[in-house]
Order: sequence, then structure tokens, then C-alpha cells
Amino acid sequence: MMGTRWRRLPCVFLSCLCSYILGPVVPGKIATSQRADSGGSTASLLSTTSQTLTTSTPGTSTGTHSTAAPVPVNPGKGVLLFPYGPSAGDREFVRRTVDFTSPLFKPRIGFPLGSFLSDSLYFTDNGQIIFPKSDYQIFSYPNPPLKGFSGWDSVAMVAPFWDDADFSSSQGTMFYQEYETLYDDYNTLVQKVESSINMLTKTGNYKARWTLKITWVHVPAYPARVTIGTNTYQAILSTDGSRSYALFLYQSGGMRWNVTRRPGNPVLIGFSSGDGYFKNSQLTLHPVWEKYRPDQFLDSNTGLRGLQIYQLHREVKPNYRLRCLQWLKREPQWPSWGWNQISCPCSWNQGVLDLRFQSISRGIPGLRMSGLVAGSRQLCSSSSWRGGVCCRYGPWGELLQGWRVQSPWQLDQELELQNWCCHFNSKPSFCALYQLRRPPISCAGYQPSSLAWIVGDPHITTLDGVNYTFSGLGDFLLVRTQDRNSSFLLQGRTAQTCSANATNFIGFAAEYRSSSLHPITVQWLLKPNNTIHVQLNNQTIAFEANGEDAKDQEIFSSSGVIMTHYGSTVSASFDGAVAVSVLASSNILHISCGLSKGYQNHTEGLMGFWNGNPDDDFRMPNGSTIPKRSSEEMLFHYGMTWKINGTSPFGKRDDNLPSSFTPVFLSQLLRNTSLKKNLTSCHGDNQCIFDVLATGSENLGKDTREIFRLYQQMNTTLNQYPPSIKGPDVIKAYMGQTTVVNYTSNAKDITFTLRENCMDFKLFENGTLLWTPKLLEPFTLEILASSAQGNLSSVLKPRTVVCECKAESQCLYNQTSWVSNSSLETADCKCDGNTFGRYCNYSKDPCDEQCFPNVKCIPGKGCEACPPNLTGDGRHCATLEKPFLCQNESCPENYCYNNGLCSISHTLGCQPVCTCPAAFTDARCFLAGNNFTPTIRRELPLRIIQFSLIEDENASQADVNASVAYRLKNLEVWAFLWNRQVDQTKPSTAPASGSSLHHWNIISEFQYHPKGPVIDFLNNRLLDAVVKAFLPPAPQMRRNRSGGPRNNVAFHSISRKDVYSVMALNVSMLATYFQCKGYKDYHLVYSPQDGFTCVSPCSQGYCKHGGQCQHLPDGPRCSCVPSSVYTPWGKRCEQLSIKFRAFFGILFGTLGAVLLLGVAVFVVLRFWGRSWARFSYPLDSES
Repeated sequence: MMGTRWRRLPCVFLSCLCSYILGPVVPGKIATSQRADSGGSTASLLSTTSQTLTTSTPGTSTGTHSTAAPVPVNPGKGVLLFPYGPSAGDREFVRRTVDFTSPLFKPRIGFPLGSFLSDSLYFTDNGQIIFPKSDYQIFSYPNPPLKGFSGWDSVAMVAPFWDDADFSSSQGTMFYQEYETLYDDYNTLVQKVESSINMLTKTGNYKARWTLKITWVHVPAYPARVTIGTNTYQAILSTDGSRSYALFLYQSGGMRWNVTRRPGNPVLIGFSSGDGYFKNSQLTLHPVWEKYRPDQFLDSNTGLRGLQIYQLHREVKPNYRLRCLQWLKREPQWPSWGWNQISCPCSWNQGVLDLRFQSISRGIPGLRMSGLVAGSRQLCSSSSWRGGVCCRYGPWGELLQGWRVQSPWQLDQELELQNWCCHFNSKPSFCALYQLRRPPISCAGYQPSSLAWIVGDPHITTLDGVNYTFSGLGDFLLVRTQDRNSSFLLQGRTAQTCSANATNFIGFAAEYRSSSLHPITVQWLLKPNNTIHVQLNNQTIAFEANGEDAKDQEIFSSSGVIMTHYGSTVSASFDGAVAVSVLASSNILHISCGLSKGYQNHTEGLMGFWNGNPDDDFRMPNGSTIPKRSSEEMLFHYGMTWKINGTSPFGKRDDNLPSSFTPVFLSQLLRNTSLKKNLTSCHGDNQCIFDVLATGSENLGKDTREIFRLYQQMNTTLNQYPPSIKGPDVIKAYMGQTTVVNYTSNAKDITFTLRENCMDFKLFENGTLLWTPKLLEPFTLEILASSAQGNLSSVLKPRTVVCECKAESQCLYNQTSWVSNSSLETADCKCDGNTFGRYCNYSKDPCDEQCFPNVKCIPGKGCEACPPNLTGDGRHCATLEKPFLCQNESCPENYCYNNGLCSISHTLGCQPVCTCPAAFTDARCFLAGNNFTPTIRRELPLRIIQFSLIEDENASQADVNASVAYRLKNLEVWAFLWNRQVDQTKPSTAPASGSSLHHWNIISEFQYHPKGPVIDFLNNRLLDAVVKAFLPPAPQMRRNRSGGPRNNVAFHSISRKDVYSVMALNVSMLATYFQCKGYKDYHLVYSPQDGFTCVSPCSQGYCKHGGQCQHLPDGPRCSCVPSSVYTPWGKRCEQLSIKFRAFFGILFGTLGAVLLLGVAVFVVLRFWGRSWARFSYPLDSES
């Protein structure tokens, strides 16, 4: 049986073998089925082709918008430049040399760049607009940095096309024009710029206040002697004071520099504010040939070819310089003839008793305290013909400041204007302009109002201070006066005091007239329970509460009059010229009246003839006078001459007066012993004695005495002046040197002190001031002069100007800047030719400007030699070429395909050479296949982290920020942008050392990048790297030559729990921000080490069975390569066909091999059978 099985084996074996080799064969067409895609170790991510247009703002996006823009557009070719040249009113500026700079531009409103306001700028031949830290730090910087702009650039710059240019030949020029439109001035170009910015940024309300247009025309590259192609482009800087933008426009076809002859760093486009805010052009990540052709670049932010826009301000801040200038322009000049009549009370006590002035905390509703110093007090007075004045007083009642206002209701507005010009900007020159329009108001020339008053059963004190008693019954003229602007009338009505032969006032009426006001009439009428009924122009007025600070006080204001009601007192101020105060006590009205100095020599009535001479006070209507010491009877008859018999503001009386009334006189009362009572409470005061004896009321006599003493004290205080301070109001000092200044006073026993002590100042009690400036720290110098008598003080705030220039001869004391919000000013410096910097404290060095890439600079000597195969001075380097060798040769038309850049090669016998985009592999940019870095579709989001730090060095916020930034920018992968937030939390105390620990909260931002390991690092390794970066020791301090914060603050170690992620994007989300633009069928592939790459299917086995892949502009194509047996076919050579000759050869060869194999098997089996028989024995042989 074994032999039978094995004899069948060859047939079965042949059948299986043929089936295995040939399968179900169809002659001439043998197909294999394989997957079209090729698997690999990297993930394949497809990019979308939609385009999002965003404003070019770091870290922000404004969404999609229309690509239409009001800038001139050349259909199909991009934008047109704004008109330039002499015909457009431009100025030409060019120097036939290598590296030169323009004159300084100094916008009066400054220029917002980053977080600060720059004062000056200039442009260079190398396509830059630079904002120097000082007017003498002027360099041209021909070589851009290797990695583009970053968050730690020391030079603030806007770069429309930063590369080394050369105007030393006769070729090329520049034009510029400055436009100042602070006051809505119309300009056609500025209007077009505004429309462009409004359209491209979607703001809609942008109004340019300062614009600079710069045009670089036919600019040759370095070296100009061998340059053929030139560049023409334009930059527009524009600001509305708070926002700022840059427009870069590139002439279509006008950017023709030869890329193949740019041996150094590629061109840089974008900006850096110098304080951590920057933006690189989208072209930064594009191939070199595209960087040099921005006129052909379709910017996704603008949707236009050849136009880029940048937002230069980091945040919108109010521009107080602009507000000040605009106010100065539109504010009408006030009449000068009223200035000499405006002054402030010299002390707070004077002011509160001068009823022409009102405290703003209790004077005028609606006034807010914005702009006022905490703890200060304000008084205001208003006049319809000379405006108003407001005065601010310190804690000792000293006058701090006075300023003019149109009216008290505009105080808050006036304070805001003062803040704009004087307090909220760093330029004292704006405050000087404000003070020309609003000269500071002092108390020089202040004259208090002259007081007259009437108390009790009428006891009258005249305007010249004469006291007398008049108990007339009826309506009387108290005072009538006028000056050239106004007139005033005050009348009083008396009634009999109970049943006594004495009278008291029960009503007053005042009438004020002015050429600028309607007549004003106010009446005070006594009502029961010591209440006063007040009418204005015969209308009862309703008082209103006067704020939170004045309890129980009410106010009423109308045109020309301000009235206050407090308890039983009602006061009125008429147009800042007259003040009347009426008090109700013991059912009697008491009154005081204050008149301005202008009414002197023009008064009549019971309050006397006011001329400073008390001897002629009792002047009667006919002009005659009676002696000051006349008898009571004569004074009574004098008073009756001022009785009003006709019409009066009171109207007709309701009570019937006796036909004749003769009062009792004090001499009669004193002779009548039956009326004598206890008069000790009067302390010998005749007015008190009269009232007690005449009415029998001791309370009335006591009230009369107290009110009289009150008015008397008011009059005394009004005429008390604080000591004056005489001395210079400007102190100039040089850093480190002592300046001596002497101050004196017109008063005796005066003590001079400083309100706040300062280490650099020493003031002796005699007024000698020593100032030795050592540190440039903000302070406000206030010199107090206090008198031993009266507890009165004055203050002087002199301007303090310090110079920190390297040499005292460089100080410009008339050009200053404020130090923070203080009165200290720093003088500008005028540097000589060898120094620069804010204080001329740096000597110029050849290494202040960068050398050519990879060329070292030796301090004091300059740049070393150019790299091999390049020639130049080390700062400017160019290829070794024979000038004008190929100047008559040009590229054939359309020689390079797919936007390749054609140039004539000097080294290849003046043959055309193509510089191709990164994807192309052949010489003329037709066949693609190379991998390349994708372009960014829209603004990349930021990677954001937050962490906590502790330090015990009491470092400033700037120092902490610089130290953190220094460590983060030196991480193993370069991706740090800036610290968005550096905040200090509450300090604590270290238990061991007892020193103060300062806690800081930091929010840092990093930039994703498609190339290299940046994405993997930021998403997977950043947090651990930050922890490692803050391990001790601290890095060595590195300061730039222009000064600045230190960057070596030593922080305590942190752990992983102190650092956490705020925002991160995974690979899938990031993929939506990139695209393989312009190359069909390329797709995104991500790997941790290489980042995102645009990969051609040709590099991933697109063609099968040995097919050769060529990536043409319309996609990959396979060239199938036949072998001796198979013929590949199909789009990807995925199908196989076997040739007929090969088929039969294989068939017969296989059959022959099978036959031979069968014979061999037969022979083996045959031999094996015989051997088996020879060695086999029967089982029973042994038996």
C-alpha cells in the first residue's frame, strides 16, 4: 500500500504546483490587485483650500472679509503705488553712498508703536523705518537678523523691505512726504489711506492724524556696480494718535533683485516695536525666491497682491498730546482784560469765608472729583463777564494751584483739559502751551470782599467798619453800588420787635444787574420758627441736596446766582461779585454782605460810603455827611433818609405801620433803672445790652453778641494772609553736583520745610535748599513756609530739572521730559559725533551695527573679513563677479516655468539659470517632487502657559519680565514670543531668613511653527523644560548698551505643579492652519522631528512595480518600466501584464521541470523499494 500511495504522489504534486505558480491564468493579461495607498510611519493629513483673510495682528484674528480695497488696483497685476515724486509734492532724498539715513521726523502727537509712544523716527536706504531710543542713536543696520524679528529686538523698526541696498551709483532715489491732519484737514492721499485702513482692518472709524509716505524708487542691491535688477516699493505709516498702521505696497513687476546674487541673509519684511511686540511677514516661511518678489505675493490678510498691512500698536491708548493740541486749536482766546481781576484766596480759611467762592464738595451739583489730588480741597468762583476761577488747597490750607474755568459747571472739563496737557503726557512743552492759554492763577492781587453786616435790633457795621444802631421802621436801602460791568441793590424791611420800641429786620431783597445777564432778584422772608422763605425772581426756589460730603446742606443754582441753604442760613453769590448771607435766629434776620473791590467808592445806603475812610461813612442821599461819632438821635435821622417811600422789590406791606415811630435809644435805657437786669452775659457789649434792655430777652442779647463776634471773626480771617515765598521757580542741577538755592519770605518767624522728605534734597529752616541729585527717581518738590502766628502756610512747587548727560556741556535744560507722574524733569542731551544714547553715555563702536552673517565683529576695530568666495568690508559682502560681464544678456521669455526666477549666471558663461520653488527638481521648474515647508493659511494661535515664581531680591516688574524672557528664549527649542502678563501677588516672609518673598504670576506665550520639532516640543515637552529652566543658578546678567532692566533675577526652584497649560492645539487642529499652496496633490505629513511637511506622492511610492514618478504641475504621473516578464500599466502602474513569449516559456519550462522532478521521484522510490526488500525478514524466522 505504501508503494501505491507514493506512486500517485507525482500527479497530485504536479497539479498543485501548477495551480500555485500560474493560478487562474488568462494568457496575455495577468492582473494583480494591490492597495493604491502606501502605508508609512507618519500620519498623512490633508489640507483644505479655503482661505481666511485676517488682519495682520500678532495673535489675533478679525475673521473673514472682502478682498476689495480702496487702494489703487492694477487688474490682474496687483496694487498700484500711491502717487509719488515731485508732481505729488514729495521731497527727494538720496545720498550717493552706501548706508545713509534720512532726517528725523518728530510727530507732535508721537507715534504709537507696541505699548509706547515714540517721539522720533527716520528711514534708511536699506528699506527700514527706525524709531531710535534717542535722537543721536542713528544707524542704518544693513543686515537683517537670521531668524527674523523676535520679541527681544533692541531696535524698534518697521521694515517694508530690509536688505542691503546701494545708492553709491547714479541709480535709484527716494521720495517722502509728511502729512499732519490734526484738525480734520482734508488731504486726498490721507483720505485714501484712511479708506484703505478702514477697509482692510474692518474698523470703519479710522481717522488719520499723522501720515508718512516713503517711496524707494529703482533701488539697486549691493553692490550697485554689478546690479542689474532694481526694486520699487512704498511704505505708508499712519496713526490716529491711538492706533497705528503700516501699509507696504510693492510695484507690480518692480521687485527685480537677483535672488541668486544675494549671498547673505534673505530679505526681512515686518516690524518689531523693540518692547516685545513684533510681526514677520507671511513670506518669512516661504522660499527665498518668493521673499524677493512680494509684488507677486497674494497676502491672505489683505486679499490683494503686492499689498501688506500691519497693526503697529499693541493696545489702544488715548493720545493726550493729540487731545491737548486739538483743544488748543478750537478753544477761543479768552479776553485778556479780565485776567488781572482773577485770583485765588491765599488760604483755605480765606476762601471758605469769602462767599463769592463755593466749595465744590458743597457748592455745585454735578461736579465730580476726577483729576483732583486725594486729600485736596477746591473752591470755585464764577463771573459772567470774566469767567471763573477754581483753586485747590492742601491739608494745611495752603494754596496749591489755581486755574481759570468758563464756569464752575465746567470744572470737571477744565481739569480734564489740564490733565491732557500737563499730567497725562511726558512732555512739559504741552503744559507750557496750556499755560499760555490758561495762565496759572495765584493769590497775587487777591483782595477779599469787604464785609458789612447787620445783627439784632438793628446793629449795623458799615463796609468801612463803623458800628452804629438804627431802629427805623419800614423799608430801607442798605446798599446800592455799581461798577462798569454790573450794579447791585440791597434793601431791608423791618418790623417792630414785639411791643418794644425797637425794630428788627424781617426781610431782605437783592437785585443784581449785568450787561451779560438778565436781572436777578432774590428775596429772603422771615417765617415762623426761624425759617427763611426764599424767592428768585418772585418764584419760590427748591433747594437740592449737595452731594454726599455736605450733610444737611442744599444748593440751588441758576444763571448768575448760586444759593446755599444750611440750617437757618441762606447765602447767595451773585455772579462772583457780591455775596449775601442771611441768618434767622430769635425770630430775627441777620445779614452779612460782601462786595468786590470794584465797587469801592461807588456805594450808598445804610451800609455806608465805602472808600476806606470811616469818617465819611454816614453820607446821606443829598451828599452831605454827619460825623462818625454823632448822637443816636442824629444817626436815627441819618438812617431815615434812606427809607424807601416808593416802590420796592418787596411790594406792598401787609401790616399797617404807625404814622410815626420813634425808637428807644441806649442812653434812655441805661437811665431807666427799672429796666436794668442781669447783663453779665453781655460782658459789656453795648449791642447785647441794648437788645436785652429793649426787648427784655437775654437770649436775644446773647445771640446778637455771638453773631456779631462771628461776623467780626470772619472779617479778620478774610484779611489774614499766609507768608509769601520768594525764590527761583526753576531749579537746574547736574547729576552728582550740589546746587544751592535760597528762599525767603516777607513775613517774620517763618519756618521752611519740605512736604515730603527726599534723600537728594536738604532744606534748612532759614530757606536754604541743597540739591544733590544721585538717582533719577520720580518726586515732587514742595516747599512749605509756615508762620508761627495764625497757623498759616504757603507752598511753592518749583520746577526741578536734572541733567544726566555724560558731559554737562551736553545738557539742554530747555528741552525736557517728565519722570513718571512727578514734577521732576530730565534735560535732553546734545551728543557729539562720537557718543549716542539717551544721555550720550555710550561711545560709538563699529560693532553697534551687525556685520554680515557669520562674520565676527571685533570691538573697537570692526567686522572681520567676508566669508570665502565673497568680497566686501565684512559688513557688506557680495559674490566674486566680474562687473558688467553679462550686462548685455537677458533671460528668454518664459524660460522658467511655475513662477521660477530666471537670472543670468556669470559662472556658467552667461547662461540663463532658474531659481525654482522648493518643490521642483529640474533645472527649469517643470518637474516637482521635492518636499517643502507648508505655508500658513491664517494667523497661527499661540501656545500659552502660566506659572508661578518666587524671588527674594525685591525685583521690579521689568526685571522679572526680562529675567523670565531671557530663560524662556534660551530653551532647547526657539519658540518663545513674550510674557503677556507679569503680576506680583502679596509678599510673604520666609520663615528661616525672615526676608520678604515676592510671588509672581507669569503668563507666557509661544509661537507654533510648521517646521522642525517646535510643535512636538510645545505640546509635549514645554512644561518640563520650563521647570528645568528655573533651576539655579541664575544666568549671568546681560545688559544691552542702551541700558534696560537686568535679566539675572534669581528665582526659587519650581516644580511641575507650578506650571500649567492655558492653551494648546493638537496636531489635527494645527493642520487646518497650513496648506501646500500651489502644488497639486501635495499633502501634509506630520512627524515629531520634522513638523509639518508638504509631501509629494512620488516620495511615498505613488508609482508601483518600479514605475518612475514625475510630479508635473497638474499632479504626479507614472512612467511604467517593463521588465523581461511583466509589463506594468495603469495610472499608477498598478496593473501587470505578462508577455506571451514569457508566458509559454514559463509554461513549458515549468512542465519540463515538473517532468524531471517526477522522474527523479520515480527513481528514488524505485531504489527505495528494492532496498526495503533486501533488508526485510519474515516475522517467524526465529522460530
